[in-house]
Amino acid sequence: MLDHENAKKRDKRSSLDRVADHARRVSQMCDLLESMADDLPHRPVPVWREATRLCNQIIPGHYHEVLNVLVPVLQRRTKGDLDCENLLRRVRADFDEEACRLSELNELLVEAIDPDGNARSGTIGPETLGYALRCFFTALRRNGSWEMDVLLPLASRRLNADDLDEMAHMLPQAAPNRVN
Repeated sequence: MLDHENAKKRDKRSSLDRVADHARRVSQMCDLLESMADDLPHRPVPVWREATRLCNQIIPGHYHEVLNVLVPVLQRRTKGDLDCENLLRRVRADFDEEACRLSELNELLVEAIDPDGNARSGTIGPETLGYALRCFFTALRRNGSWEMDVLLPLASRRLNADDLDEMAHMLPQAAPNRVN
């Protein structure tokens, strides 16, 4: 948890730095998901739940920052630039795909675990859940790399101080979620 002084410093940082930090947390989460997926058959059911809890906790915040804060401001700034419009459409399409994969992952978990927290026999096994996790974090990593290598540098070149101030007012002020 951030103390008051660190929270003040975070609020003064560039809005793009905050979006990049969240993208790095998503990458860290992918590393954790990969280690879980590699060993899922040998891990107890609570670990299965933890994997999807992380996804459901971290991903929506990142989607919000990119799709509801960065993209609209960048769209206004680059209006009429067809290359930028195509890039921003790609961001939305990639996030839509990730959201579908997260939904599928949640459905698999509901099917695999009974209300008492035990694995249901004869349903989804750890191998299937591990495969779903791998599909999910592979897409996340690809999109995260693209954000860091293409989207954020584009925003850095195109957005001005007023745009960044506008974004700062739109970004949540609460301390970001951490991957433990």
